[in-house]
Amino acid sequence: MLKKYAHLLLLAVLLTWAWLPASARAQDPPPEPVPSVDWQELETQYFIIVYANGIELDGVPQDCPACGPDPANGYAVFVDEVYDDLADVFETNLQLPVNLRLFPTEESYRRVNLLADEAAATDQQPTKGRSEITVVLPNLQERSEAQIANHFRQELTHLFAAKLSDGKLNTGFQEGTGQYLEIPDEATEAKVNELRTALEQNSLYAWAELEEPPAFYENPRIAHPQALSMVAFLIDRYGLPAYLNFIKVSANEPGYRSALETAYGKSAGELEVEWKEYLPDYLNQRWRVNAVYAYDLSALEEMVNKGAFSDAEPQLMETVALLQTTDQQDVLAQAQALLDRVQQAKLAGMLADDALRALRAGNYPETIEKGSQAITVYQQVGYQDRIPEIQAHVHRANIGQQALDRLDNAEEMLNSLSFFQAEREIYEATLLLQKLGNQSAAERGIALLRRSTERQRWLAYAIVGVGLAMLLFGLLRRVYNRFTADPMEVEFTS
Repeated sequence: MLKKYAHLLLLAVLLTWAWLPASARAQDPPPEPVPSVDWQELETQYFIIVYANGIELDGVPQDCPACGPDPANGYAVFVDEVYDDLADVFETNLQLPVNLRLFPTEESYRRVNLLADEAAATDQQPTKGRSEITVVLPNLQERSEAQIANHFRQELTHLFAAKLSDGKLNTGFQEGTGQYLEIPDEATEAKVNELRTALEQNSLYAWAELEEPPAFYENPRIAHPQALSMVAFLIDRYGLPAYLNFIKVSANEPGYRSALETAYGKSAGELEVEWKEYLPDYLNQRWRVNAVYAYDLSALEEMVNKGAFSDAEPQLMETVALLQTTDQQDVLAQAQALLDRVQQAKLAGMLADDALRALRAGNYPETIEKGSQAITVYQQVGYQDRIPEIQAHVHRANIGQQALDRLDNAEEMLNSLSFFQAEREIYEATLLLQKLGNQSAAERGIALLRRSTERQRWLAYAIVGVGLAMLLFGLLRRVYNRFTADPMEVEFTS
């Protein structure tokens, strides 16, 4: 019988429990009170800095060392300057204003940003989908002002890179770009040491392994320095403009591999091999080179010293334009001096080319003038390699001009009937002009020789003619005298 009605008894018990008050069913813990944050705003040229003026719990003010306007005022000192710097580097602007939210506690951060992962919470965590940078102030207590500015610079860089790539730049290159655009400090050298250890232990990641975030959460001591070295390699080897182009083309490519190949004309595998070969130099001292904050002009100086002026000029123009956006005044002055030197050398090169063309055309005065100018300019810029060549052109032009002058003098001699001296001058000058390859001037000399020969021939004919005429005149005179003289005179004269 009990079995028969057991299910009815169970149903009755359940219904009775459901009708009981909640307090009778279970003693649920009361919800924790939610702190109330008094958010205030401070506007700069490009940012709205949102900060906590205070925290209350159930209407009771709480102790909050990071509250108040001081942290916001501290950021306001440098955020606009950093924005201008990065906007010049990326050659674009973000949608303004950018939100910069300063959280006074980690708890306030977690409550506002419910999507944040507690294990992945960092000093500054950009919120996806918005131009916003978030900062957890307690995590920055042990950091210097320069380090705080660098972390802000890194996160702002992420926003610029995300805009250029339409959010498609992978994690490795995003993190590397953010670090590269920090101002180098002691933390940079610490990263290099970590990377050196990882290389020695053969524990570096493949580039493909840094495409997604897990490596940066699981082993940031290797992933972050390696990402920095990857970006440093691409910029150091191929230049900042090419790297910015890579970021841009990432917006329209299915992945980082195709974006690299489009931007650099090489496969990702080839570039990764080059990066591994580059690492020893990077770990030695090359890590100190930064296109934006520690630009290395040695490669361009080498190009200029070798005379590769046409190749160096466009690169120097890009470098000067880039350095004008950075605070590297000494390097900018050096780059501008190199560019001036290149442009002067190109002018000298054009003068030298003009001199050679004039020499080939037999225009010796222009050769001497343009060649001498080219030598002077090359000496001024300190480039000696072409000077001996130009000096040889000028020397040949001087010889050619002297030969032409001798022809002019010889022609005057011909007119004054100084044939023998004129012929010697014409002959020697014509030989010189033939050696110089000046055929038109040499033909003039040959023509003068022919004229001299012809004149001498006619002169000889004239002399012979005069002699014959005089002989004939004498004979005629004798005949005349014989027939016209008296007999006594004839007898006498006979």
